[in-house]
Amino acid sequence: MKNFLLTLLAVLTAGALAGSAFFRWHRDDALHAAAQQRDAMKWLRTEFHLNDAQFAAIAQLHEDYSVECAGHCAAIGSARAELAAAEKSGQPAATLAVLHRNVAERELACRMAIGVHLRKVAASMPPGEGERYLQLLLPRVENYGHQGAPTVRLDG
Repeated sequence: MKNFLLTLLAVLTAGALAGSAFFRWHRDDALHAAAQQRDAMKWLRTEFHLNDAQFAAIAQLHEDYSVECAGHCAAIGSARAELAAAEKSGQPAATLAVLHRNVAERELACRMAIGVHLRKVAASMPPGEGERYLQLLLPRVENYGHQGAPTVRLDG
């Protein structure tokens, strides 16, 4: 029994040491720091291995798109407010249907614009990285709830 406990303790200790070493050797400190700081641009640069020129071009794309994004957010918010007011005041079903369609059209225009923007960003990345970027983010656009400007959530 004494040998069993010593063996078990040795195996657990060795496993803990191996796990800690593996984690430390495979951890990307720059990526971890970006996630801790919730800095999406720093994360983007690190995760997709961008050089200075690529990063500057993508930062400019993001800055330029922010104006268009704000316009989409405002249009969607306005359409939703109009729909909510109509629902509250008991407007006819036909009017509500038109307003629902208006919200859906504005949300679709937003998703399409985000998709175009993401493809421009991907085109500014190294080829394999751009494809990986699109595989990661395009599915999120399809499910985007339009509750404000989109962000890259670093925690899932």
